[in-house]
Amino acid sequence: MKSLFRTTLLFLLPLFTLPLQAQIDEDQLGAWYSWFYNRNIQDTPWATQMIIQQRYYDITSDLQQRLVLGLVSYKPKDHPIRYGAGYYHLRHGTFGPSTVTRDEHIIFQQGIVSKKLGEKNFMTYRLRLEEHLPENRDNFRRLRAFVTINRPLNQSTLDQGAVYLSLYDEYFVDLDNVNYALNRAYAGLGWKMTDHTSWQVGIMRQTTKTYAKNQLMFNLYHHY
Repeated sequence: MKSLFRTTLLFLLPLFTLPLQAQIDEDQLGAWYSWFYNRNIQDTPWATQMIIQQRYYDITSDLQQRLVLGLVSYKPKDHPIRYGAGYYHLRHGTFGPSTVTRDEHIIFQQGIVSKKLGEKNFMTYRLRLEEHLPENRDNFRRLRAFVTINRPLNQSTLDQGAVYLSLYDEYFVDLDNVNYALNRAYAGLGWKMTDHTSWQVGIMRQTTKTYAKNQLMFNLYHHY
């Protein structure tokens, strides 16, 4: 009898010690709060960028991810592509009441092309190659293809005072198995408050292999 009890206990114990994580609520509206800082170094082809994002499964408290990114870029004279390289750190939260987090380091290279389509459509296309170094997991690589169009609604340019429609889509591919990873589709409204400051508010639909979820987006841009 003791032997049977001991065997049963040894079988059940791992079930109680496994980490618990609630299934992500796809109907719950989340929110991402972002700050973008861009600076062109005067009289040079060089520029720098910094991004800080706080991402939540809900509106304000259930941490999804915290991102801090730094980037240096270079655009050769009379060349359409701006080349860049950088690093960002992700801290992943756990859905629900758990406060467990894990860290991930990412290094990347990218190319960006910007052009005007027609009279009022300002398009940017970016291709980024990333090397992910997650905590307690195998490293992996991703390719990200991003395209956005900004269209002013009250004037013909994106200069100070412009109110504009902003649309983008970004597709992620896991390169180690050449497989779909996730997609982000966004629509929002922007306001060029000053020559150096813009605001955007919109909604983004993130679709992964396991879930799809809507996120409110609040973006502040400083560009010099």
